[in-house]
Amino acid sequence: MKHSSKVVIYISIVIFIIAGFLYYFSQNDILGWRFNFQVQQIETKEYKGLAPNIKFEYPTIFEIDGDVNKKYGQTYVVGIKLKTDSRTGCDMRINGPKIDFSKSVDELSKEVTKEISQNAKEFKIISKEKILIGGNEAFKISFSFRDPLGSRIRLEQVFVANDDVNYFVICGTGEQQYDFFHKDFNIFFNSISFDVNESDFIK
Repeated sequence: MKHSSKVVIYISIVIFIIAGFLYYFSQNDILGWRFNFQVQQIETKEYKGLAPNIKFEYPTIFEIDGDVNKKYGQTYVVGIKLKTDSRTGCDMRINGPKIDFSKSVDELSKEVTKEISQNAKEFKIISKEKILIGGNEAFKISFSFRDPLGSRIRLEQVFVANDDVNYFVICGTGEQQYDFFHKDFNIFFNSISFDVNESDFIK
C-alpha cells in the first residue's frame, strides 16, 4: 500500500514538472518555434523602408499599415495591424520625445507617461527598462489603463533615436489578449534595424 502511494506521488510530481515545462514553452518562442501545447512554427515577413531607413520582421498574422489614406498624421511612419482586428498591432512614428539616458528609469517613466497617467482611468505601470533597439539605447515602458468604453488596454512603448531622428514605437492590444500577442510584439521590437540602404531593394 505504501509502495503504491509513493508511485502515485512520483507520477504526480512528474506530471507537475511536465505541465510546468509546457506552460513555459507556451509563453516563449524557442529558436523560432511556438509551443502552444502543439508545435507551431512562427512565420514572419520583413518590412524595409527608406527615409527614414527602417526594417523589421513581423508575424504573418499581421499586415503592414502604410496609412495610405493619411489618417494618422505626419509623424506616422509605418505600422502592423492584426488582419482580423486593427486595434491590435504596432505603430512607428518620428518626432518623439528626446530621451536623456543619464536619467533613471523612474524619472523617464514619469516624463513619458505624465499626460496619459493624468487622464487615463486606472492607469498602472507594469514594467520599465533601458534596452537596445537596432543597436541604439532605448527606453521601454509597459502600462495598462481603462479606455472610455471600460475595456482594459495594455500598451508597450519604446523611445529610441537614430541619426538625430527620435522614434516613438508603440504596440498594444486588450489586456486579456496581451499574453497571446506579446511574443509577436517582441519579434517586432527585437528585429527593428536602421541599417537600410537602396541596395536592399535591388533583387
